[in-house]
Amino acid sequence: MSPVSDANVTRYLEEGYCLIPNLIPRASIEAAQRRALEIGQQLAPWPNGHFQVLDPQRYRSPNDTPLPAGIQRPAAQETVFADVADHANLAEAMAALLGGPVERFTDQIGIKHDVLSEEQGGCSYYHQDSYYWKIAPELGCNCWIPLTEVGAHASALAIMPRTHIGWELVEHESYYDDPPWGHVSNGSFTPFKRHRIPHEQVDFAREELIEMQPGDGLFFSNYTWHRSEPNSSGQTHMFRSEEHTSELQSPDHLVCRLLL
Repeated sequence: MSPVSDANVTRYLEEGYCLIPNLIPRASIEAAQRRALEIGQQLAPWPNGHFQVLDPQRYRSPNDTPLPAGIQRPAAQETVFADVADHANLAEAMAALLGGPVERFTDQIGIKHDVLSEEQGGCSYYHQDSYYWKIAPELGCNCWIPLTEVGAHASALAIMPRTHIGWELVEHESYYDDPPWGHVSNGSFTPFKRHRIPHEQVDFAREELIEMQPGDGLFFSNYTWHRSEPNSSGQTHMFRSEEHTSELQSPDHLVCRLLL
């Protein structure tokens, strides 16, 4: 049985998003969560460029290594992550929503640590992913899959329905997170500059906050406005992401972006 219903497709096309419960089996999610927690305590011996870390002057792991906020392309390094990123349910759902063959690009795991004391708390602000990746609007889809239960004040995603209509890319402003996160190279930390839709353009009365269980899949277009809640739950929360890094060459070459 397909994980995607006609109602899911209609909601995705009309509202810019849809939620599919129980997309990925719980056993696969729990295995990925355990391994991600291990990497959060001790960075894996992978090639350079796989980790975006919190400012090491402010946060370090119990093993005195940089504390990762993002793990880039983990599916290419370990099967436990590829089992989720390449799951048949996800590929079938993406194909149904986009109306044709799909290809997965860069994957990422995001970690919102319980030790964060700053007011921002690991939240992200309203943005459109195509502001970063410049993917043709009708050819891209994102899927956000939590590895832990998420809700209000506990890392959940909020969506602004119908903001994909007309495929308008809104001008964003740049900022740095608090605490900043970025890359460490040759012992030097370089923070990552982020982008957001200016707050005065956001009508928060229109947003939909999506509470989710581990393994649920929230699909949304590259142009759909979305943000994430801070983590003030006292527990570490994780999700995974796949990023688009190249322009499409033909309309039958479709892409998807995965967030776990």
